[in-house]
Amino acid sequence: MTLAAAATTLAAGCVKPMKTNESGVETTPAETPAAEVTPSPEPEGTPAPTPISGRPSIEVRPFEPMVDGKWAGNGISYGPYREDETPGGEKRPPKENIREDLEILSKRWHLIRTYGWGKTSEDILEVIRDHDLPVLVMQGAWISKHQTQEQNDEQVNGVIELANRFPDIVVAVNIGNEIFVDWSAHKVDEAQPVIDYIRKTRAAIKQPVTVNDDYNFWNKPHSKAIADEVDFIGLHAYAFWNNKTIDEAAAWTEKTYRDIQALHPEHVIAYCETGWPTSRITGGDSYEGGLIGKANEDNQQRFFDWYDPWVEKNRVISLYFEAFDEPWKGGWDGENPAAKAEKHWGLYGLDRKPKAVLQK
Repeated sequence: MTLAAAATTLAAGCVKPMKTNESGVETTPAETPAAEVTPSPEPEGTPAPTPISGRPSIEVRPFEPMVDGKWAGNGISYGPYREDETPGGEKRPPKENIREDLEILSKRWHLIRTYGWGKTSEDILEVIRDHDLPVLVMQGAWISKHQTQEQNDEQVNGVIELANRFPDIVVAVNIGNEIFVDWSAHKVDEAQPVIDYIRKTRAAIKQPVTVNDDYNFWNKPHSKAIADEVDFIGLHAYAFWNNKTIDEAAAWTEKTYRDIQALHPEHVIAYCETGWPTSRITGGDSYEGGLIGKANEDNQQRFFDWYDPWVEKNRVISLYFEAFDEPWKGGWDGENPAAKAEKHWGLYGLDRKPKAVLQK
């Protein structure tokens, strides 16, 4: 299979959408009742994708999170925002709430991911340090074409400062979140400024550096330019957004991981976003409204009950999406905006109570 053919095959029919603002009426067909989710084996003779990238030209820094001598790579994505709180908003999460969140999470997870530099990300690191919590952090810099160069520069300079100030807590840095995949609303126009940011960051810190993006970027030939610069690949892939049912989710999620690993065989692949929502809108004209996956707590449990042991068995570094529901996401337009999937990926609700998946 040629490189172009491999990339085309991987991309066909599997696109996570831009977040839309429409909503609709509940018309989703019923799926199989709660049962174990098991992936199907690959058909014999399935050709392996032709690799996109080889060994990076950089001296790769290992990404192997450890706490008290034990592997801590099975982590979770964390946003601390509760009711009426938003990134950059007037009302920020107080430290006492952040501490409550991290004490909840650290009972099970010892690696979290945050998405941008700012006072809140600094507060998270200070809470971990001041209360000696067993939590490591993948610290993000938020890069966007909607920000000025000065704002993007500030993000990068900020994460460099945090990585150096908290070297025992910040174990990796990601430069940008979904900034290259075609459907992204904040997709950057050129790769070179991001490559410059990666190089600047790696030169200034000791931790490994990555870019987190959708599989529909990492499966394209032009992803080589970024793959050659990073210490590991941060992968996003959602069966739900790619119009899969819960019965198909495990096989699709594992195959996508294996395909990206085959395309970038010299890289560690970290699953930095995947999951299943507990609510959604249906019907209407939006992309979300036309998806076939049913969003509820039973299906979230089915997905997680397959995914979590798979991560542990295969020692896949993972930042499951996500810890807590975040109502600020997805907008408030349409007939039923509170039901939008973007607000309901958490394993815990907005009230910090565990959903069914964690009540066993």
